[in-house]
Amino acid sequence: MFQLTRGSLKKILDGNNVADPILQITQMKNIQNNMDGMTRYKVTLFDGETQHTFGILATQKNALVESNQLRIGSVIKLEEFAANVLSKDPPKVVIILLNFEILGEMDANSKQQPAATISQPNKHVQNENIEPNKSINQNKAKSFFDKKEADFEKPQSTNPPGTFNGFKVFGISSLNPYQNKWAIKARVTNKSNIRTYSNARGEGKLFNVELIDNTGEIRANGFNDQVDKFYEMLQIDQVYYISKATLKTANKQYCRLDNDYEMTFNNETVIQPCDETDNLPRINLNLAKISDISNHAANDFVDVIGVVKSVGDCMTIVTKSTNKELKKRELSIVDNSECAITATLWGKQAEDYDSSDSFPVILLKGAKVGDYNGRTLSVTSTTVVQINPDIPEAHTVKGWFEQGGSESEIQDLSSQGAGGSGMGAGTSIIGHTNWKFLDQLKDEKLGMGDKADYFSTKAYVLYAKKDNSMYTACPGENCNKKIFDQNDGTYRCEKCARNYPNFKWRMILNINLADFADSNWATCFQETAETILGIGTEELGELKNSNDPKFDEVFSECAFKEFNFKLRAKMETYNDERRVKVSAVTVEPIDYVQSGRRILEKIKQFAKEQV
Repeated sequence: MFQLTRGSLKKILDGNNVADPILQITQMKNIQNNMDGMTRYKVTLFDGETQHTFGILATQKNALVESNQLRIGSVIKLEEFAANVLSKDPPKVVIILLNFEILGEMDANSKQQPAATISQPNKHVQNENIEPNKSINQNKAKSFFDKKEADFEKPQSTNPPGTFNGFKVFGISSLNPYQNKWAIKARVTNKSNIRTYSNARGEGKLFNVELIDNTGEIRANGFNDQVDKFYEMLQIDQVYYISKATLKTANKQYCRLDNDYEMTFNNETVIQPCDETDNLPRINLNLAKISDISNHAANDFVDVIGVVKSVGDCMTIVTKSTNKELKKRELSIVDNSECAITATLWGKQAEDYDSSDSFPVILLKGAKVGDYNGRTLSVTSTTVVQINPDIPEAHTVKGWFEQGGSESEIQDLSSQGAGGSGMGAGTSIIGHTNWKFLDQLKDEKLGMGDKADYFSTKAYVLYAKKDNSMYTACPGENCNKKIFDQNDGTYRCEKCARNYPNFKWRMILNINLADFADSNWATCFQETAETILGIGTEELGELKNSNDPKFDEVFSECAFKEFNFKLRAKMETYNDERRVKVSAVTVEPIDYVQSGRRILEKIKQFAKEQV
């Protein structure tokens, strides 16, 4: 037998704060609200002394009823609730059960709660169509039935203390349409561009933001005047107080957040920046491995994190539906499930993407799954895109990629990608743009600006320098620092401040490149060096250790081989001397068919210019 918290219901109605009362559900009824069509459950609460016949279960708890975990006779510990006034005459209040723990159940007709002795307030009329507009002031100790009109203007909440604009600050998860006086403190995690619309009532504009706090997420929409008022104010990753917005049932066709409601800004909405973040989360993720995306249906939304292996050109297409031009750019993304997928950026995101960043980690929250040419991802207006986010999952996938993942046999879920081939030397590089001859490196002063310059070239390897081309590196995760032999069978890494029983080989290869116009030195790291030499680093290291003459042959045999290079030129200072350093970002064998087509297009373009 559970000990109910006697008198707790009267205290709640009197505006007193009751911590975790133990109550029993003695009646339950399924009701359909006319305002939004959602199913709700009306319950009768009993505290061992009195009962209140107007309790409402928060919709996020409906599953407990539907799974028969919560039923008539259940005893609960009510941890969070909201008490809202529906009318003063006759006096009517609804208690919304936001969060509770199910302790067990008792016989609803037990002697502890005889139906004949249940006391009900005089003239307490119930109404199934709930339209709350007032809230009880918890700080007043007067009887609910003696309250004056002014007493009903202050909101009641069991949330932690804190106010804004005269209202208590609630957690996002506890917001519902029954509350009309509330405030939240939340961080903006995503903001759309301003969009226009046209319907029977005329034309307008809108935008939306996604908000997060320690309890949940919610989407907020702004229309017309609110666009002008709030769009520039609300910035991603900043924290704000928000009050006096309208809450309604979320349209799941456009809102993919785990919340039954969404927010709409109105003329009375108040938003104010907040410097106190209270360690609010920056993003809420439900990450899927790329290999698992094949199990998702088209039009599903997924969260994905991976390394951008290749970047396509920004192209212009004409949409069939509107006959308007639209920018698009395709990225090939891989992760440690050893799968790749093509993700498409659209519009301004496609134009603004920095294709010069070499193998960045990209986070897509809410990317849309497509089934054209296998499985693809599309970045929509509500997708959160972050480059190199500082989260553990980003460091994990980057470490995998740098420590051999880039050479793994990769299954591409998108048929236009690299198929089943490894993502190393043999993979076609989508992002070959800005073709140059080597003499243009100096003539156009590439790399001498504040930022690095990236360009592609087709060149021969004249010479590969074997001296100091290899070093013993730390075998630790995410560490490639040089280690030192301690002459006791162990190797010391100063960065990790520990000794290891083994090491791994790393390569830094200096090569001399040449085309018909000029020659230049370039530095190749690990993967690109392995492509040029045609051998893995560990295998080459074994040849070096055993003084095998094949070690020297590897370096001589790569001479006069021709490759496509994507090069990075950047001004650096070494020993007080400033010079342009050139490094190879990607290397691939020549596709002579594509190369011939590109040269033919150049010839045609040149011929037109001479006319």
